Amino acid sequence: MKNAKFAFLAVICMVLLLAACSNSNNNTKPASTPSKTDQPAATPDDSSNEQPKASDKPALPEPATIRLFTENSTAWPVKPDWGVWKWIKEETNITIEPVLATGPESLALAISSGDMPDVLSVFPGDVQKYGPQGAFIDLAQHLDQMPNVKAYLDSKPDVKERVLSPTGEMFSILNDGAGEGSQTVWMYREDIFKKHNLAEPKTWDDLYATAKKLKELYPDSYPFAFRHGLNTLNFIGPSFGIYPEMHPDAKDPSKMKYGLQDPAAKTMVGMLNKFLEEGLIPPDWLTMDYKAWAQFMTTNKSFIAVQFIGQIEIINSQLAEGTLKFMVPPIGAGDQPYLAKSGFENYGLAVSSTTKNLDASLRYLDYIFSAKGRDIQSWGKEGETYTVEGGKRKFNANYKEANDLRVQSGIQTAGTYGWFDFEAWLALVKEEEQASYREAPKYRLNVSNILPVLTTEEAATVSVLNDQIWKFWTGEVTKFIFGDRDMSEWETFVKELDKYDIATIQSTYQTALDRLLANTK
Repeated sequence: MKNAKFAFLAVICMVLLLAACSNSNNNTKPASTPSKTDQPAATPDDSSNEQPKASDKPALPEPATIRLFTENSTAWPVKPDWGVWKWIKEETNITIEPVLATGPESLALAISSGDMPDVLSVFPGDVQKYGPQGAFIDLAQHLDQMPNVKAYLDSKPDVKERVLSPTGEMFSILNDGAGEGSQTVWMYREDIFKKHNLAEPKTWDDLYATAKKLKELYPDSYPFAFRHGLNTLNFIGPSFGIYPEMHPDAKDPSKMKYGLQDPAAKTMVGMLNKFLEEGLIPPDWLTMDYKAWAQFMTTNKSFIAVQFIGQIEIINSQLAEGTLKFMVPPIGAGDQPYLAKSGFENYGLAVSSTTKNLDASLRYLDYIFSAKGRDIQSWGKEGETYTVEGGKRKFNANYKEANDLRVQSGIQTAGTYGWFDFEAWLALVKEEEQASYREAPKYRLNVSNILPVLTTEEAATVSVLNDQIWKFWTGEVTKFIFGDRDMSEWETFVKELDKYDIATIQSTYQTALDRLLANTK
């Protein structure tokens, strides 16, 4: 049920891995702000922009150095002169020494070495695995030393419930704010639709009819294209009110359900089978990579897609002519259009249980999750990264697109922020494409497919069962879509799911959901 499983199936069944980032339920501004003792410096909206004199500023704590375990991205390689490191030092007197992950086993190796970095960028699965083993400290025991973290969590109950273990420990803090850039949305070639007087499809039946018309107009095309293999079911499933696997029921979020048991799942899979048989989606949709998908979208080979929202701007910059635009999701079941509940972040920060710099590590977390830290680690500093014109911040000319923030200054890279102001990212998105980010949240399903955290014993109960049922359903659904198994056998398939003890899986997660709801009342 995890992203890694989709990567595994890419090898076994030619299915692509789950794309990252997730990426819902977070607003870019909290319901409440951190304590008055740590408010940000005056902003362009303040009545006064006067800064305190150096002699008036509180003295910084004693200097400290902490090691930070972070990603090793080829797209934005870590640089020692990034602004994010300098601003941390200026605000906290803490020097950051990045420790780069070199592969999937880097975290496990760091933990087993007994010499972990002080602060680590970690995913929830790592936290659930290594936290109870004693690798990370229980941050819930140190909230008195992190008033800004406490205020942040109090203002983000959805984040707080995801970081608490079943027994009340908090082995990490999830980042928030930047996930809006990794949500998945529907998009379409507005220029092609206008040229041929086509309306945006409101339902999946409309989608089918529109795709058929586009196929007639462009015989060599595959009108509907996506590049996430079977994981695409998690993105289009909400159109039918479901996700394929276990998740809280959208009609009753207090109850767990298995999506493929819902009658709407048959409609969804049957639609994909029909699209494939009639050449409306690429025949290699299971293994299509990003390069192939982008080529289809920029050469009039495909006109409708489900993709990460940032691809709207990227593809538009590559189109010789034409415009890719956000599309309201077509309705597959029910009477409302829905996108996957996303826009949240799926990684955060933990503190090593072996750290010799606990005070500095906690102080670092408290800074990046503070209002001031949010402001500086998202925007940088006035005169250095941006100017204020007409009461609004404007990034300097060297930042031409949003990704330049990462490449040049390290802004929005793993471990450098805790609470991000997404308005900083939008400031470098073309104005005509910012509307997509404003519109998408209006269509999110009321539940996500993030599962409630299990106890160690509960996880042991369902681990093997989850693997077995996942391998079964992915193989069979692939057969249905490719026509190797007739849709008339769908009800038989649903009954076959019971052979994999789906009842135990469901009851286990129901227990976890009941516990979560009780703890967050």
